[in-house]
Amino acid sequence: MTDQLVTPIPGQPRDVSISMSRVNLLALPVALITLLVCGTPFVLVHGWGALAESARLFLRPGLAVPVLLIGFVLHELIHGAAWAFYGQKPLTIMRFGINWAALAPYAHCPEPMEAGAYRLGALAPGAILGLLPIAVAMWVGPTWVFFAGLLFSIAAAGDFMILWVLRNVPSHFLVQDHPSRAGCLVYEPISPEESHV
Repeated sequence: MTDQLVTPIPGQPRDVSISMSRVNLLALPVALITLLVCGTPFVLVHGWGALAESARLFLRPGLAVPVLLIGFVLHELIHGAAWAFYGQKPLTIMRFGINWAALAPYAHCPEPMEAGAYRLGALAPGAILGLLPIAVAMWVGPTWVFFAGLLFSIAAAGDFMILWVLRNVPSHFLVQDHPSRAGCLVYEPISPEESHV
């Protein structure tokens, strides 16, 4: 993959990230996979009619737009709160904004944390806003909550891509959220021999 540095520079972090343009290129296939993974169980249990009814309920006037706007803001706030909690960082260091080039809101933690904590923070919005509502709807049947959860699961496709990019990074390695790309700068532990060089 041309977007990754395979060989780390001694004393420097290894760039394990992909460009935002590549994220945009992969967004559609990843979103389709997410749609199939999240939507198929609901259709198998409740049928296509239930899926259509969930969409109809969600798209009622005055519901869809506020839910989506609030959800997108919550998505980034959950990233920041989860990184602060799992990475044991002060919430005040988290940065939030909009990447106008990619037309995407973002949350950014400028300090390194363990890769395991970073992964939990990356996964948290998709789990809370996406998978949890879908799981609830599996029990109660057609509801606007299912369709909202489906959309927020699809919206987390970029987060799923980051998890995939970081799949070979051990959980105890320190990583730092990349300031402009999807992924991290990875700090590999220094061996005792290296530390005395």
